[in-house]
Amino acid sequence: MADAPTAFETERLETLRTLLDSASVLLGEIVGDPLFARMARVFSQIPASDREAILAILEREVQARLTSEVAGELTGLTLRPNPNARLYTRVVADDPRPNPERAVASALHAIRVLHAAIAPMDAEWKSIASEALRAVSPTERDSMARFVRTVLALVEDSRGTVPAAAAR
Repeated sequence: MADAPTAFETERLETLRTLLDSASVLLGEIVGDPLFARMARVFSQIPASDREAILAILEREVQARLTSEVAGELTGLTLRPNPNARLYTRVVADDPRPNPERAVASALHAIRVLHAAIAPMDAEWKSIASEALRAVSPTERDSMARFVRTVLALVEDSRGTVPAAAAR
């Protein structure tokens, strides 16, 4: 027959039970939070060599946010998430010539995305573009016009028709 646990052993078991209960509740909250699951999935996709730097960035930014929250009434400064923020710096390769296939595919994709974004605001985007083009030198505008005519000719050619004005 086993001896009854001592008061010390009973206290240790209660402490362990409390710890396990707390861990269970915490784990349940974490597992039940879809944003946490998403964050864990993204974290697992970060290259291992980048994880330390990215965590340091997140820690620094969260600390700044918490500090601004405390001091906001005194300073009038608040911080909000920047949905367009980037964690990775764009670095130009040693050979600045892009892969032509990738560059052309990326440019055409950018044109499609731009068109889809601005098509609903027809008059407004044309006004903005006209103003921006006035800031470009005549030589650059001429080069852009030649390029756009060439792209238009390629678009028309892909349909089986080439407009005479664009073929020049």
